[in-house]
Amino acid sequence: MKKLIIIFLFIPIISLSQDDKKSSGLKKLIQQAEKLAKDLKLDKNEPIQTNFSSRDIGKTSFNIADRIAINDVIDAYGFYWDNNDLEGFLSLFSDDAKGLTNNSDGTTEQYFIKTQNEIIRSRKRMEYFIKNKMQRRHISANTFFIELTNNYAHLRQYMVLLTTNNKQKTEVLAPINYVFKLNKLNGIWKIVYREINLDKPLDLALSNNPD
Repeated sequence: MKKLIIIFLFIPIISLSQDDKKSSGLKKLIQQAEKLAKDLKLDKNEPIQTNFSSRDIGKTSFNIADRIAINDVIDAYGFYWDNNDLEGFLSLFSDDAKGLTNNSDGTTEQYFIKTQNEIIRSRKRMEYFIKNKMQRRHISANTFFIELTNNYAHLRQYMVLLTTNNKQKTEVLAPINYVFKLNKLNGIWKIVYREINLDKPLDLALSNNPD
């Protein structure tokens, strides 16, 4: 029975190839197939539902491209800093990005990341690392998305900070619990808020400006 059905399906196609007048029938079949694809929601331009919260863990109701792009930003955060690339590092933040540091002694600092004072402080730290042959490495671990929409992301990121001094000894300085908030600005994800939570003091306090 299946063979007969296949034969009957091919008969009109053979007839169409033999009669130019019936070529329009093939076009109609193609148009019908395209319409069917749209009815089945196979259109690639169809918008993707991206609302996601921490209560949706395990679900797939998020935009994969956005998730990958955000992870790229967080990965670049560590790479740019560890390679003393201040320009690249600052490019990850919006112009009005806010920062907050919770030190292990209970003190808290709030600041804007792209102010002239903060940029100078970051540059001095990088110069200090280079001068004293201190190689930092941010090792990313767990990423926990709290919220993700079309234009906003809120997540926690565990990192372990290592240092290798004079290319001789590598030490674990501290686990760091970061909080990041990002906005999609002109199609590009930018960090608008960064919070640093230190489990223990660093070898060089973040509040210091090394000379």
